Amino acid sequence: MHKSPGLIVSFFTLLCLLSSGVYAEEEYRGRILKVNGDVQVINERGEVRKVEESRFKVRQMDTIVTKEGGRAVVQFSDGALSVLTEKSRLRVEKTNWLSHIGGKIYFTFRKVFGERREVKTKFATIGIRGTTFIVYDDENGEGVALQEGQLDVESLGEAFEIHKQKELSEYEAFLLEAEQSKQALRDEYDTYKKDLNNEFVEYKKNFTLEANRVIRFDGNRVDETEMGEDVKAEFEDFEAIAGEMLEEFRQKSKQHREKQQNSGGEKGFFE
Repeated sequence: MHKSPGLIVSFFTLLCLLSSGVYAEEEYRGRILKVNGDVQVINERGEVRKVEESRFKVRQMDTIVTKEGGRAVVQFSDGALSVLTEKSRLRVEKTNWLSHIGGKIYFTFRKVFGERREVKTKFATIGIRGTTFIVYDDENGEGVALQEGQLDVESLGEAFEIHKQKELSEYEAFLLEAEQSKQALRDEYDTYKKDLNNEFVEYKKNFTLEANRVIRFDGNRVDETEMGEDVKAEFEDFEAIAGEMLEEFRQKSKQHREKQQNSGGEKGFFE
């Protein structure tokens, strides 16, 4: 029995289409859930697509760009959600790897067990441990603000010169307040406070950033301070942009973690 040439061609055409569909699905890394203003996606060939509706798919090596006044909320298949403010750029690399190229971007990652996840920036590589943070690189400088969890911060070159402010305990602050009320000990108090507030410096290629801390970069110099009210307000602004999408993400993260613990396996976040 001989097969017709047309049937053979059709079979191979179908096989190619199925293969290309599988390849495209493997490249698929996430969805843009919300857009406001001018938002674009640029693929690795430099082709520009304007995002005008939600559920817009992003794939490996796509770069998400928000123009002036633009906003975007993006959910990734490996368990991350990002909010981009205006004039920001985020490149979608391989699985578990994003590149912050510029602007101010909010990240929240669900907790997972297994492969390390990273956000690469111009000034450091950030290792993720299921956490929420902001990365900025704009006219106000370069830095990271951590709301919860921990971040592993690794230098791209030489060791960081890390400057930390010595902080007072509640008891020390109480004593200083008492001393301040005594005029006779004013000079001694001022000297003591100045000494306590002096910075200490350490040199490291990598370090762990704890919650409610902010680091600012100037070359290899890193200044670490406690998070102020202005930065806390920025987190609130980002979370307001995401709105219910953030709540859904957190709920799904919790369910996914429980399912993972019960099954002992890691599955895609959209499954």
